[in-house]
Amino acid sequence: MNRAFVRPLLVAALLVAAGCSDQPEKPSSEHIPLPEKPATQPAEPADEVERLLALAARSDGAAAREARLDAAAELVRRGDLARAATLLDELEAASLDSAQWIRHSLLRARLELEGGDAAAALARLDNPALQAEGAAVGRALQVELALTRADTLAALQQHLESARERVRVQPLLSDETARHDNTHAIFAALAGADMAALERETGVAASDDWRGWLELTALVRDLRRGPDEQLGALASWEQRYSLIAPLQPAVNELLPAIRERVRQPARVALLLPLSGRAAPGATAVLNGYLAEHMRQLAAGEQPVPVAVVDTAAAPGGFAAAYASAVADGADMVIGPLLKEDLAAFGPTLAPSVTTIALNFADSANSDGDMLYEFGLDGADEVAQLATAARARGWAHAIVVADDSDTSRRQAQEFERLWNGGDTRVLGTLYLADINEFRRRFEEALLFEQSRQRSAALSRLLGLALVSEPRRRQDLDLIVMFSGPVGARSIRPLLSFLYAGDLPVWSTSQANGARPDRRNDRDLEYVRFLDLPWFSGAERPLRETLRRSVPAGGLERFAALGADACRLQSRIGLLDWNGAAGLGGATGELVLDGTRRLHRKSQWYVFRDGLAAPEIQRTALLATPLNRQSTEGATPWTDTTSAAPPPPPDAPQKTAP
Repeated sequence: MNRAFVRPLLVAALLVAAGCSDQPEKPSSEHIPLPEKPATQPAEPADEVERLLALAARSDGAAAREARLDAAAELVRRGDLARAATLLDELEAASLDSAQWIRHSLLRARLELEGGDAAAALARLDNPALQAEGAAVGRALQVELALTRADTLAALQQHLESARERVRVQPLLSDETARHDNTHAIFAALAGADMAALERETGVAASDDWRGWLELTALVRDLRRGPDEQLGALASWEQRYSLIAPLQPAVNELLPAIRERVRQPARVALLLPLSGRAAPGATAVLNGYLAEHMRQLAAGEQPVPVAVVDTAAAPGGFAAAYASAVADGADMVIGPLLKEDLAAFGPTLAPSVTTIALNFADSANSDGDMLYEFGLDGADEVAQLATAARARGWAHAIVVADDSDTSRRQAQEFERLWNGGDTRVLGTLYLADINEFRRRFEEALLFEQSRQRSAALSRLLGLALVSEPRRRQDLDLIVMFSGPVGARSIRPLLSFLYAGDLPVWSTSQANGARPDRRNDRDLEYVRFLDLPWFSGAERPLRETLRRSVPAGGLERFAALGADACRLQSRIGLLDWNGAAGLGGATGELVLDGTRRLHRKSQWYVFRDGLAAPEIQRTALLATPLNRQSTEGATPWTDTTSAAPPPPPDAPQKTAP
């Protein structure tokens, strides 16, 4: 028989036999073995940090270390610095490969930066070993290293270097979002640089992309150019740099946004108290505004009708003058100048057109997005002084001041900003009584302890020793808040009390703003903040006001008026980028979230009795003033056909 058929037949026979036999009893279920359930995997933690740490626990060697570094990076991103530091402490640097060691160093630098120690972060990032290793790793780590260094430099107020680092890394960015973010970060960094330093760097820039960035930012930030002149300069910039690949994001993203926001209003109303107690300051503001207005006209700018209203003489005061100006067609109002007039805004008088107030309210602006506050608040200078001193690594200061209300306010503001962390005011002294001032200053310098040490040594040796007291050595800075008369008394007194070698910094209060070489020799080497108006950069415009604005403090009001005229066509730039740092006669202007403009002033130093800027900005050429009318067919006041009004104390001409 064929063997192939045997097995199927045998199986069939067995099946038949099984079907004829009795059915067996059904076994009980307890004898049936149940299938084993597969072991359940633990659920992945929902939290990303916990997931990474669980992954590290399941991994070995390099994979485990990589997961822990990822977890530390996530903690830094969340701001959980203490836990991130603990994770990094657990990772032995010796066990890390080159890329992991760079990541470990970067995260350490980020911790130091977020913890407020940017100097330590920069020292770590500039470690030659880290720089050498970074040059050999992949692009992603090189980018992260460069961007971390850029952030650190920005924290140290080294804005130009921060921007340079970002420009260098821009070609390495392949992600569109990263390029977009870096483009805006470059502009922000250059917006934070001093205008003088920006202009100087533009003249020596070696690469086309770096020079292009510098030129673009300088053009945008320079308020001294009229709006039409600025737009023309931007068009020339685009022709020169549009084909340079690293500048494409600036050409395509920034330039259209900038152009859209440079525009003159249709009609301007200038509301000032030109009579009464505030007349001298208001007249100086008007003169500064008109001088800049006519300079722009002479340079070929489009005329803008301007109405000038004396709010002190107007029936109903500022509120009525504002409502009337808006009803007459003003789409831009400059004013008020007085704080009490600014208080008129509220439920009964809401700003209905763009309004640039020339003072500050006592509380944050809550009157909508039409009102901007712009003025000469000394608090901005105090904050800038404190920031600059902290950037030098100084910790201990003594404040000396005259007894005026302004000086007391500034001294209190400096104490508020300086006291905390590692920085401390060791004493605040007011020059009300010269003998009391001297006694307290000696106490602050710990002269008595020095005398006691000398006396103890004399007793020990049994000799009469001749010694001079030695001041404390942990003092870094003297901060002086005083008008020019008091400052001329304080500075020599500091030298007499063995503190002449200490740097003395002050605000614009110390500057009388008029040449007084004989008396100002007592202020030798005092470093102070003041308006760029007094530098060569604004000399051409300042010269046009020599006869109408007397030298001295009133010149600062003229600078305020000049910048108000410039801002009326550029306020949109600050709306677009509040940190743009627009450079004008009053300083470099930034806008905060409450629509308050803050000034970054210029540093000066007294040398041989004269106040000289530390860094000089480039001066624009003076343009002869053209007395053409701006009216056209409008019935508005012609502000350019008449000379600026004389100063309040000038003799008035009378008819023969």
